[in-house]
Amino acid sequence: MKYVGIYWTLFAPLIKKSITKRYGRELADISIKKGKQEYRRLLEKADDLGKGNPMASNAYFAYVFAAAWLGSGKKIPANEMDKVMTDVLESKLMRTFFGMTDLNKSPKKWYNDMKKYESWYKNNGKAYPVNWVVNFDEKAHKDGSYYYFSRCPICEFCQKEGIMELMPALCSTDEVMFRLQHGRLYREHTIANGDPVCDYWVVGDKVKEPS
Repeated sequence: MKYVGIYWTLFAPLIKKSITKRYGRELADISIKKGKQEYRRLLEKADDLGKGNPMASNAYFAYVFAAAWLGSGKKIPANEMDKVMTDVLESKLMRTFFGMTDLNKSPKKWYNDMKKYESWYKNNGKAYPVNWVVNFDEKAHKDGSYYYFSRCPICEFCQKEGIMELMPALCSTDEVMFRLQHGRLYREHTIANGDPVCDYWVVGDKVKEPS
């Protein structure tokens, strides 16, 4: 993947703040100092997801956290990195960003976004085969947005890098992200858990008994 520094610049201070609070300043300093090098290394090894890919930001986001975790020497338990990621997502900056979307007012927001990605992938997938493969079942649910992935490049890369233990924490950020957009994620399967798909059913948090 092409190196894009804005993700590290934006999230590293927030990650450092969380690690300092939870594990102490010394480990936070090491995690960020070594993590910056790890971030470059991970991107150099990761498959190019393609110019203009509307999903690529998900990978950059994930690899920033993976880099900080590797920078710590894995001294932060992998199953506790979700707490660090939640701290970052619930920071004032990210709450403001995600709060701009209200899934009660825009219930098909993510369905429409995934349709845009599907269009991009149809035009670029042959050139960039290592990518998400999104699918839709229009009859599955009436409320909200429903879609599922049958391939996840982040999961494949973590497996190749031998850091699959970090995937549950990375996957858990989806629920937080949708919550900050006044939504709820209903999920039964993830590829990281060995399932054939990652499913997403996202509805506004004011919807009672969604169907």
